[in-house]
Amino acid sequence: MNVDPFHLNRPVHLARRDVFYEQAKQLIQELPTHKDLEDQHETVLKALALFQDALHHANAANQSNETTDKDLRFSYFLDACVDNTQSITRMLRRQRSVNSKDSNLTTFLGSEDTSAKMATHYRRCAAHILKGTLHLLSHAEAPYHHLQQLTFDAMTSDERARYEKARKHLLTAEQN
Repeated sequence: MNVDPFHLNRPVHLARRDVFYEQAKQLIQELPTHKDLEDQHETVLKALALFQDALHHANAANQSNETTDKDLRFSYFLDACVDNTQSITRMLRRQRSVNSKDSNLTTFLGSEDTSAKMATHYRRCAAHILKGTLHLLSHAEAPYHHLQQLTFDAMTSDERARYEKARKHLLTAEQN
């Protein structure tokens, strides 16, 4: 029995980390199919919340003395995903703002042309950041699965059962 108090809930935090990361990744991968700006913004906000939750649980799991260098590096990766997703969110929010009829920017500048150009700029920035994020996520596929396998192999049978139970619960709760 591991006497590390932070180790007790490690399997549950790891399951939450993994499920939230996988759900966020799926939302980001689906984002290019959303044509409506409101849809895009809602989807990216959900992905951001999931990446933040994944990072929170990764950091909680990393309090254990069983934490490996790969676990820590995955947390840094999740932090980059949070930052990129926040950037996409901000660009979409700016685009929505300048697209509105009573845009404060348009009113302040007194130029609808400038606002239209800014909306295009924000859309392109969001698309560029999304492209980079998708690239990052695709390159993380193999290292992520390797980390999962290493983590699972290091768990006791009881820890594996707790991980699987937590994972199943999260996936079932999502469907309801």
